[in-house]
Amino acid sequence: MMSDNKLKKNSSCFVKARRGRPPQMCLAAREAAILRATAQLLLEIPFDDVTMSLVARTAGMSKRTVYEIFKSREDLLVRAVINLARTIFLPLKAEDAKRPLSERLSLLLRFNAPSGEDMNKLELLRSVIAKAQTYPVLAHELYTSGRGTLVGFVRAELESAIASGEISLPQGDIDMAVEILLDMALENPLTRLLQPHAQQPSDLEVERRREFAIAMFLRGIAP
Repeated sequence: MMSDNKLKKNSSCFVKARRGRPPQMCLAAREAAILRATAQLLLEIPFDDVTMSLVARTAGMSKRTVYEIFKSREDLLVRAVINLARTIFLPLKAEDAKRPLSERLSLLLRFNAPSGEDMNKLELLRSVIAKAQTYPVLAHELYTSGRGTLVGFVRAELESAIASGEISLPQGDIDMAVEILLDMALENPLTRLLQPHAQQPSDLEVERRREFAIAMFLRGIAP
């Protein structure tokens, strides 16, 4: 059951309508609904088929309303992709900050994949890469909100581990060390892009690669 606070918060986002008409959502609620509809479509259909008209129908709004909130299709797609990318890698919870470095890295390097068919997610990545020159902002935001965010999380943990004496690593080598660890622990998406019908690694194989990479990496920078 929704709490009283949530009910108050949600109810404040609706404008009272005339009798016989449904209440109208406030700007923030309309924006959130449009972004949810866009993200859903990006994970279900080809990138080029996600039009403003289709987004409007999916969100249950008019095309004019969508354009009132997002000035262009690119603006909408960039925002939706940022929201999607930010859910893939998550920061540590406060209670996990005291764990050993190996466990902290293991938590950070886990995928939190959005719902949807893996093939559709792969095609979305393929489309963004193919259109990087046409939509440079979209490509940049996908990288910085996804892998770029993970780089920041891992870098912070390595810096903390250096300060506490958990590892021995020159400050000037931290960025290179982060990239090496990510390349070791995570599958290169290029493999799937070039071989889309190849068998995907199981969850157990993904976990084994991640833990093996972390163990090997930490042995190389042990104090």
